[in-house]
Amino acid sequence: MALPRLTGALRSFSNVTKHEDYSEELADLTAKRSKIHAQLLKSDLTWKKIIKFVDDNLDKKEYQTVNGDLKTILQAAKQI
Repeated sequence: MALPRLTGALRSFSNVTKHEDYSEELADLTAKRSKIHAQLLKSDLTWKKIIKFVDDNLDKKEYQTVNGDLKTILQAAKQI
């Protein structure tokens, strides 16, 4: 006697169903991504502005620590 297939058993005993139409979900994701992209384009935040802000607003004691952290962030961003 053959054992029942796992996918059939999951559909029978759970609320898992097969989705036929993913176009609405895809449209929602596309809209969200384009909205986030538009927001990023509107923001004028650049790496140079971040460095200038740090230079202008921190003491020399804090500057070395923050500068090291910023270099770590920059390296992580380059790896991504």
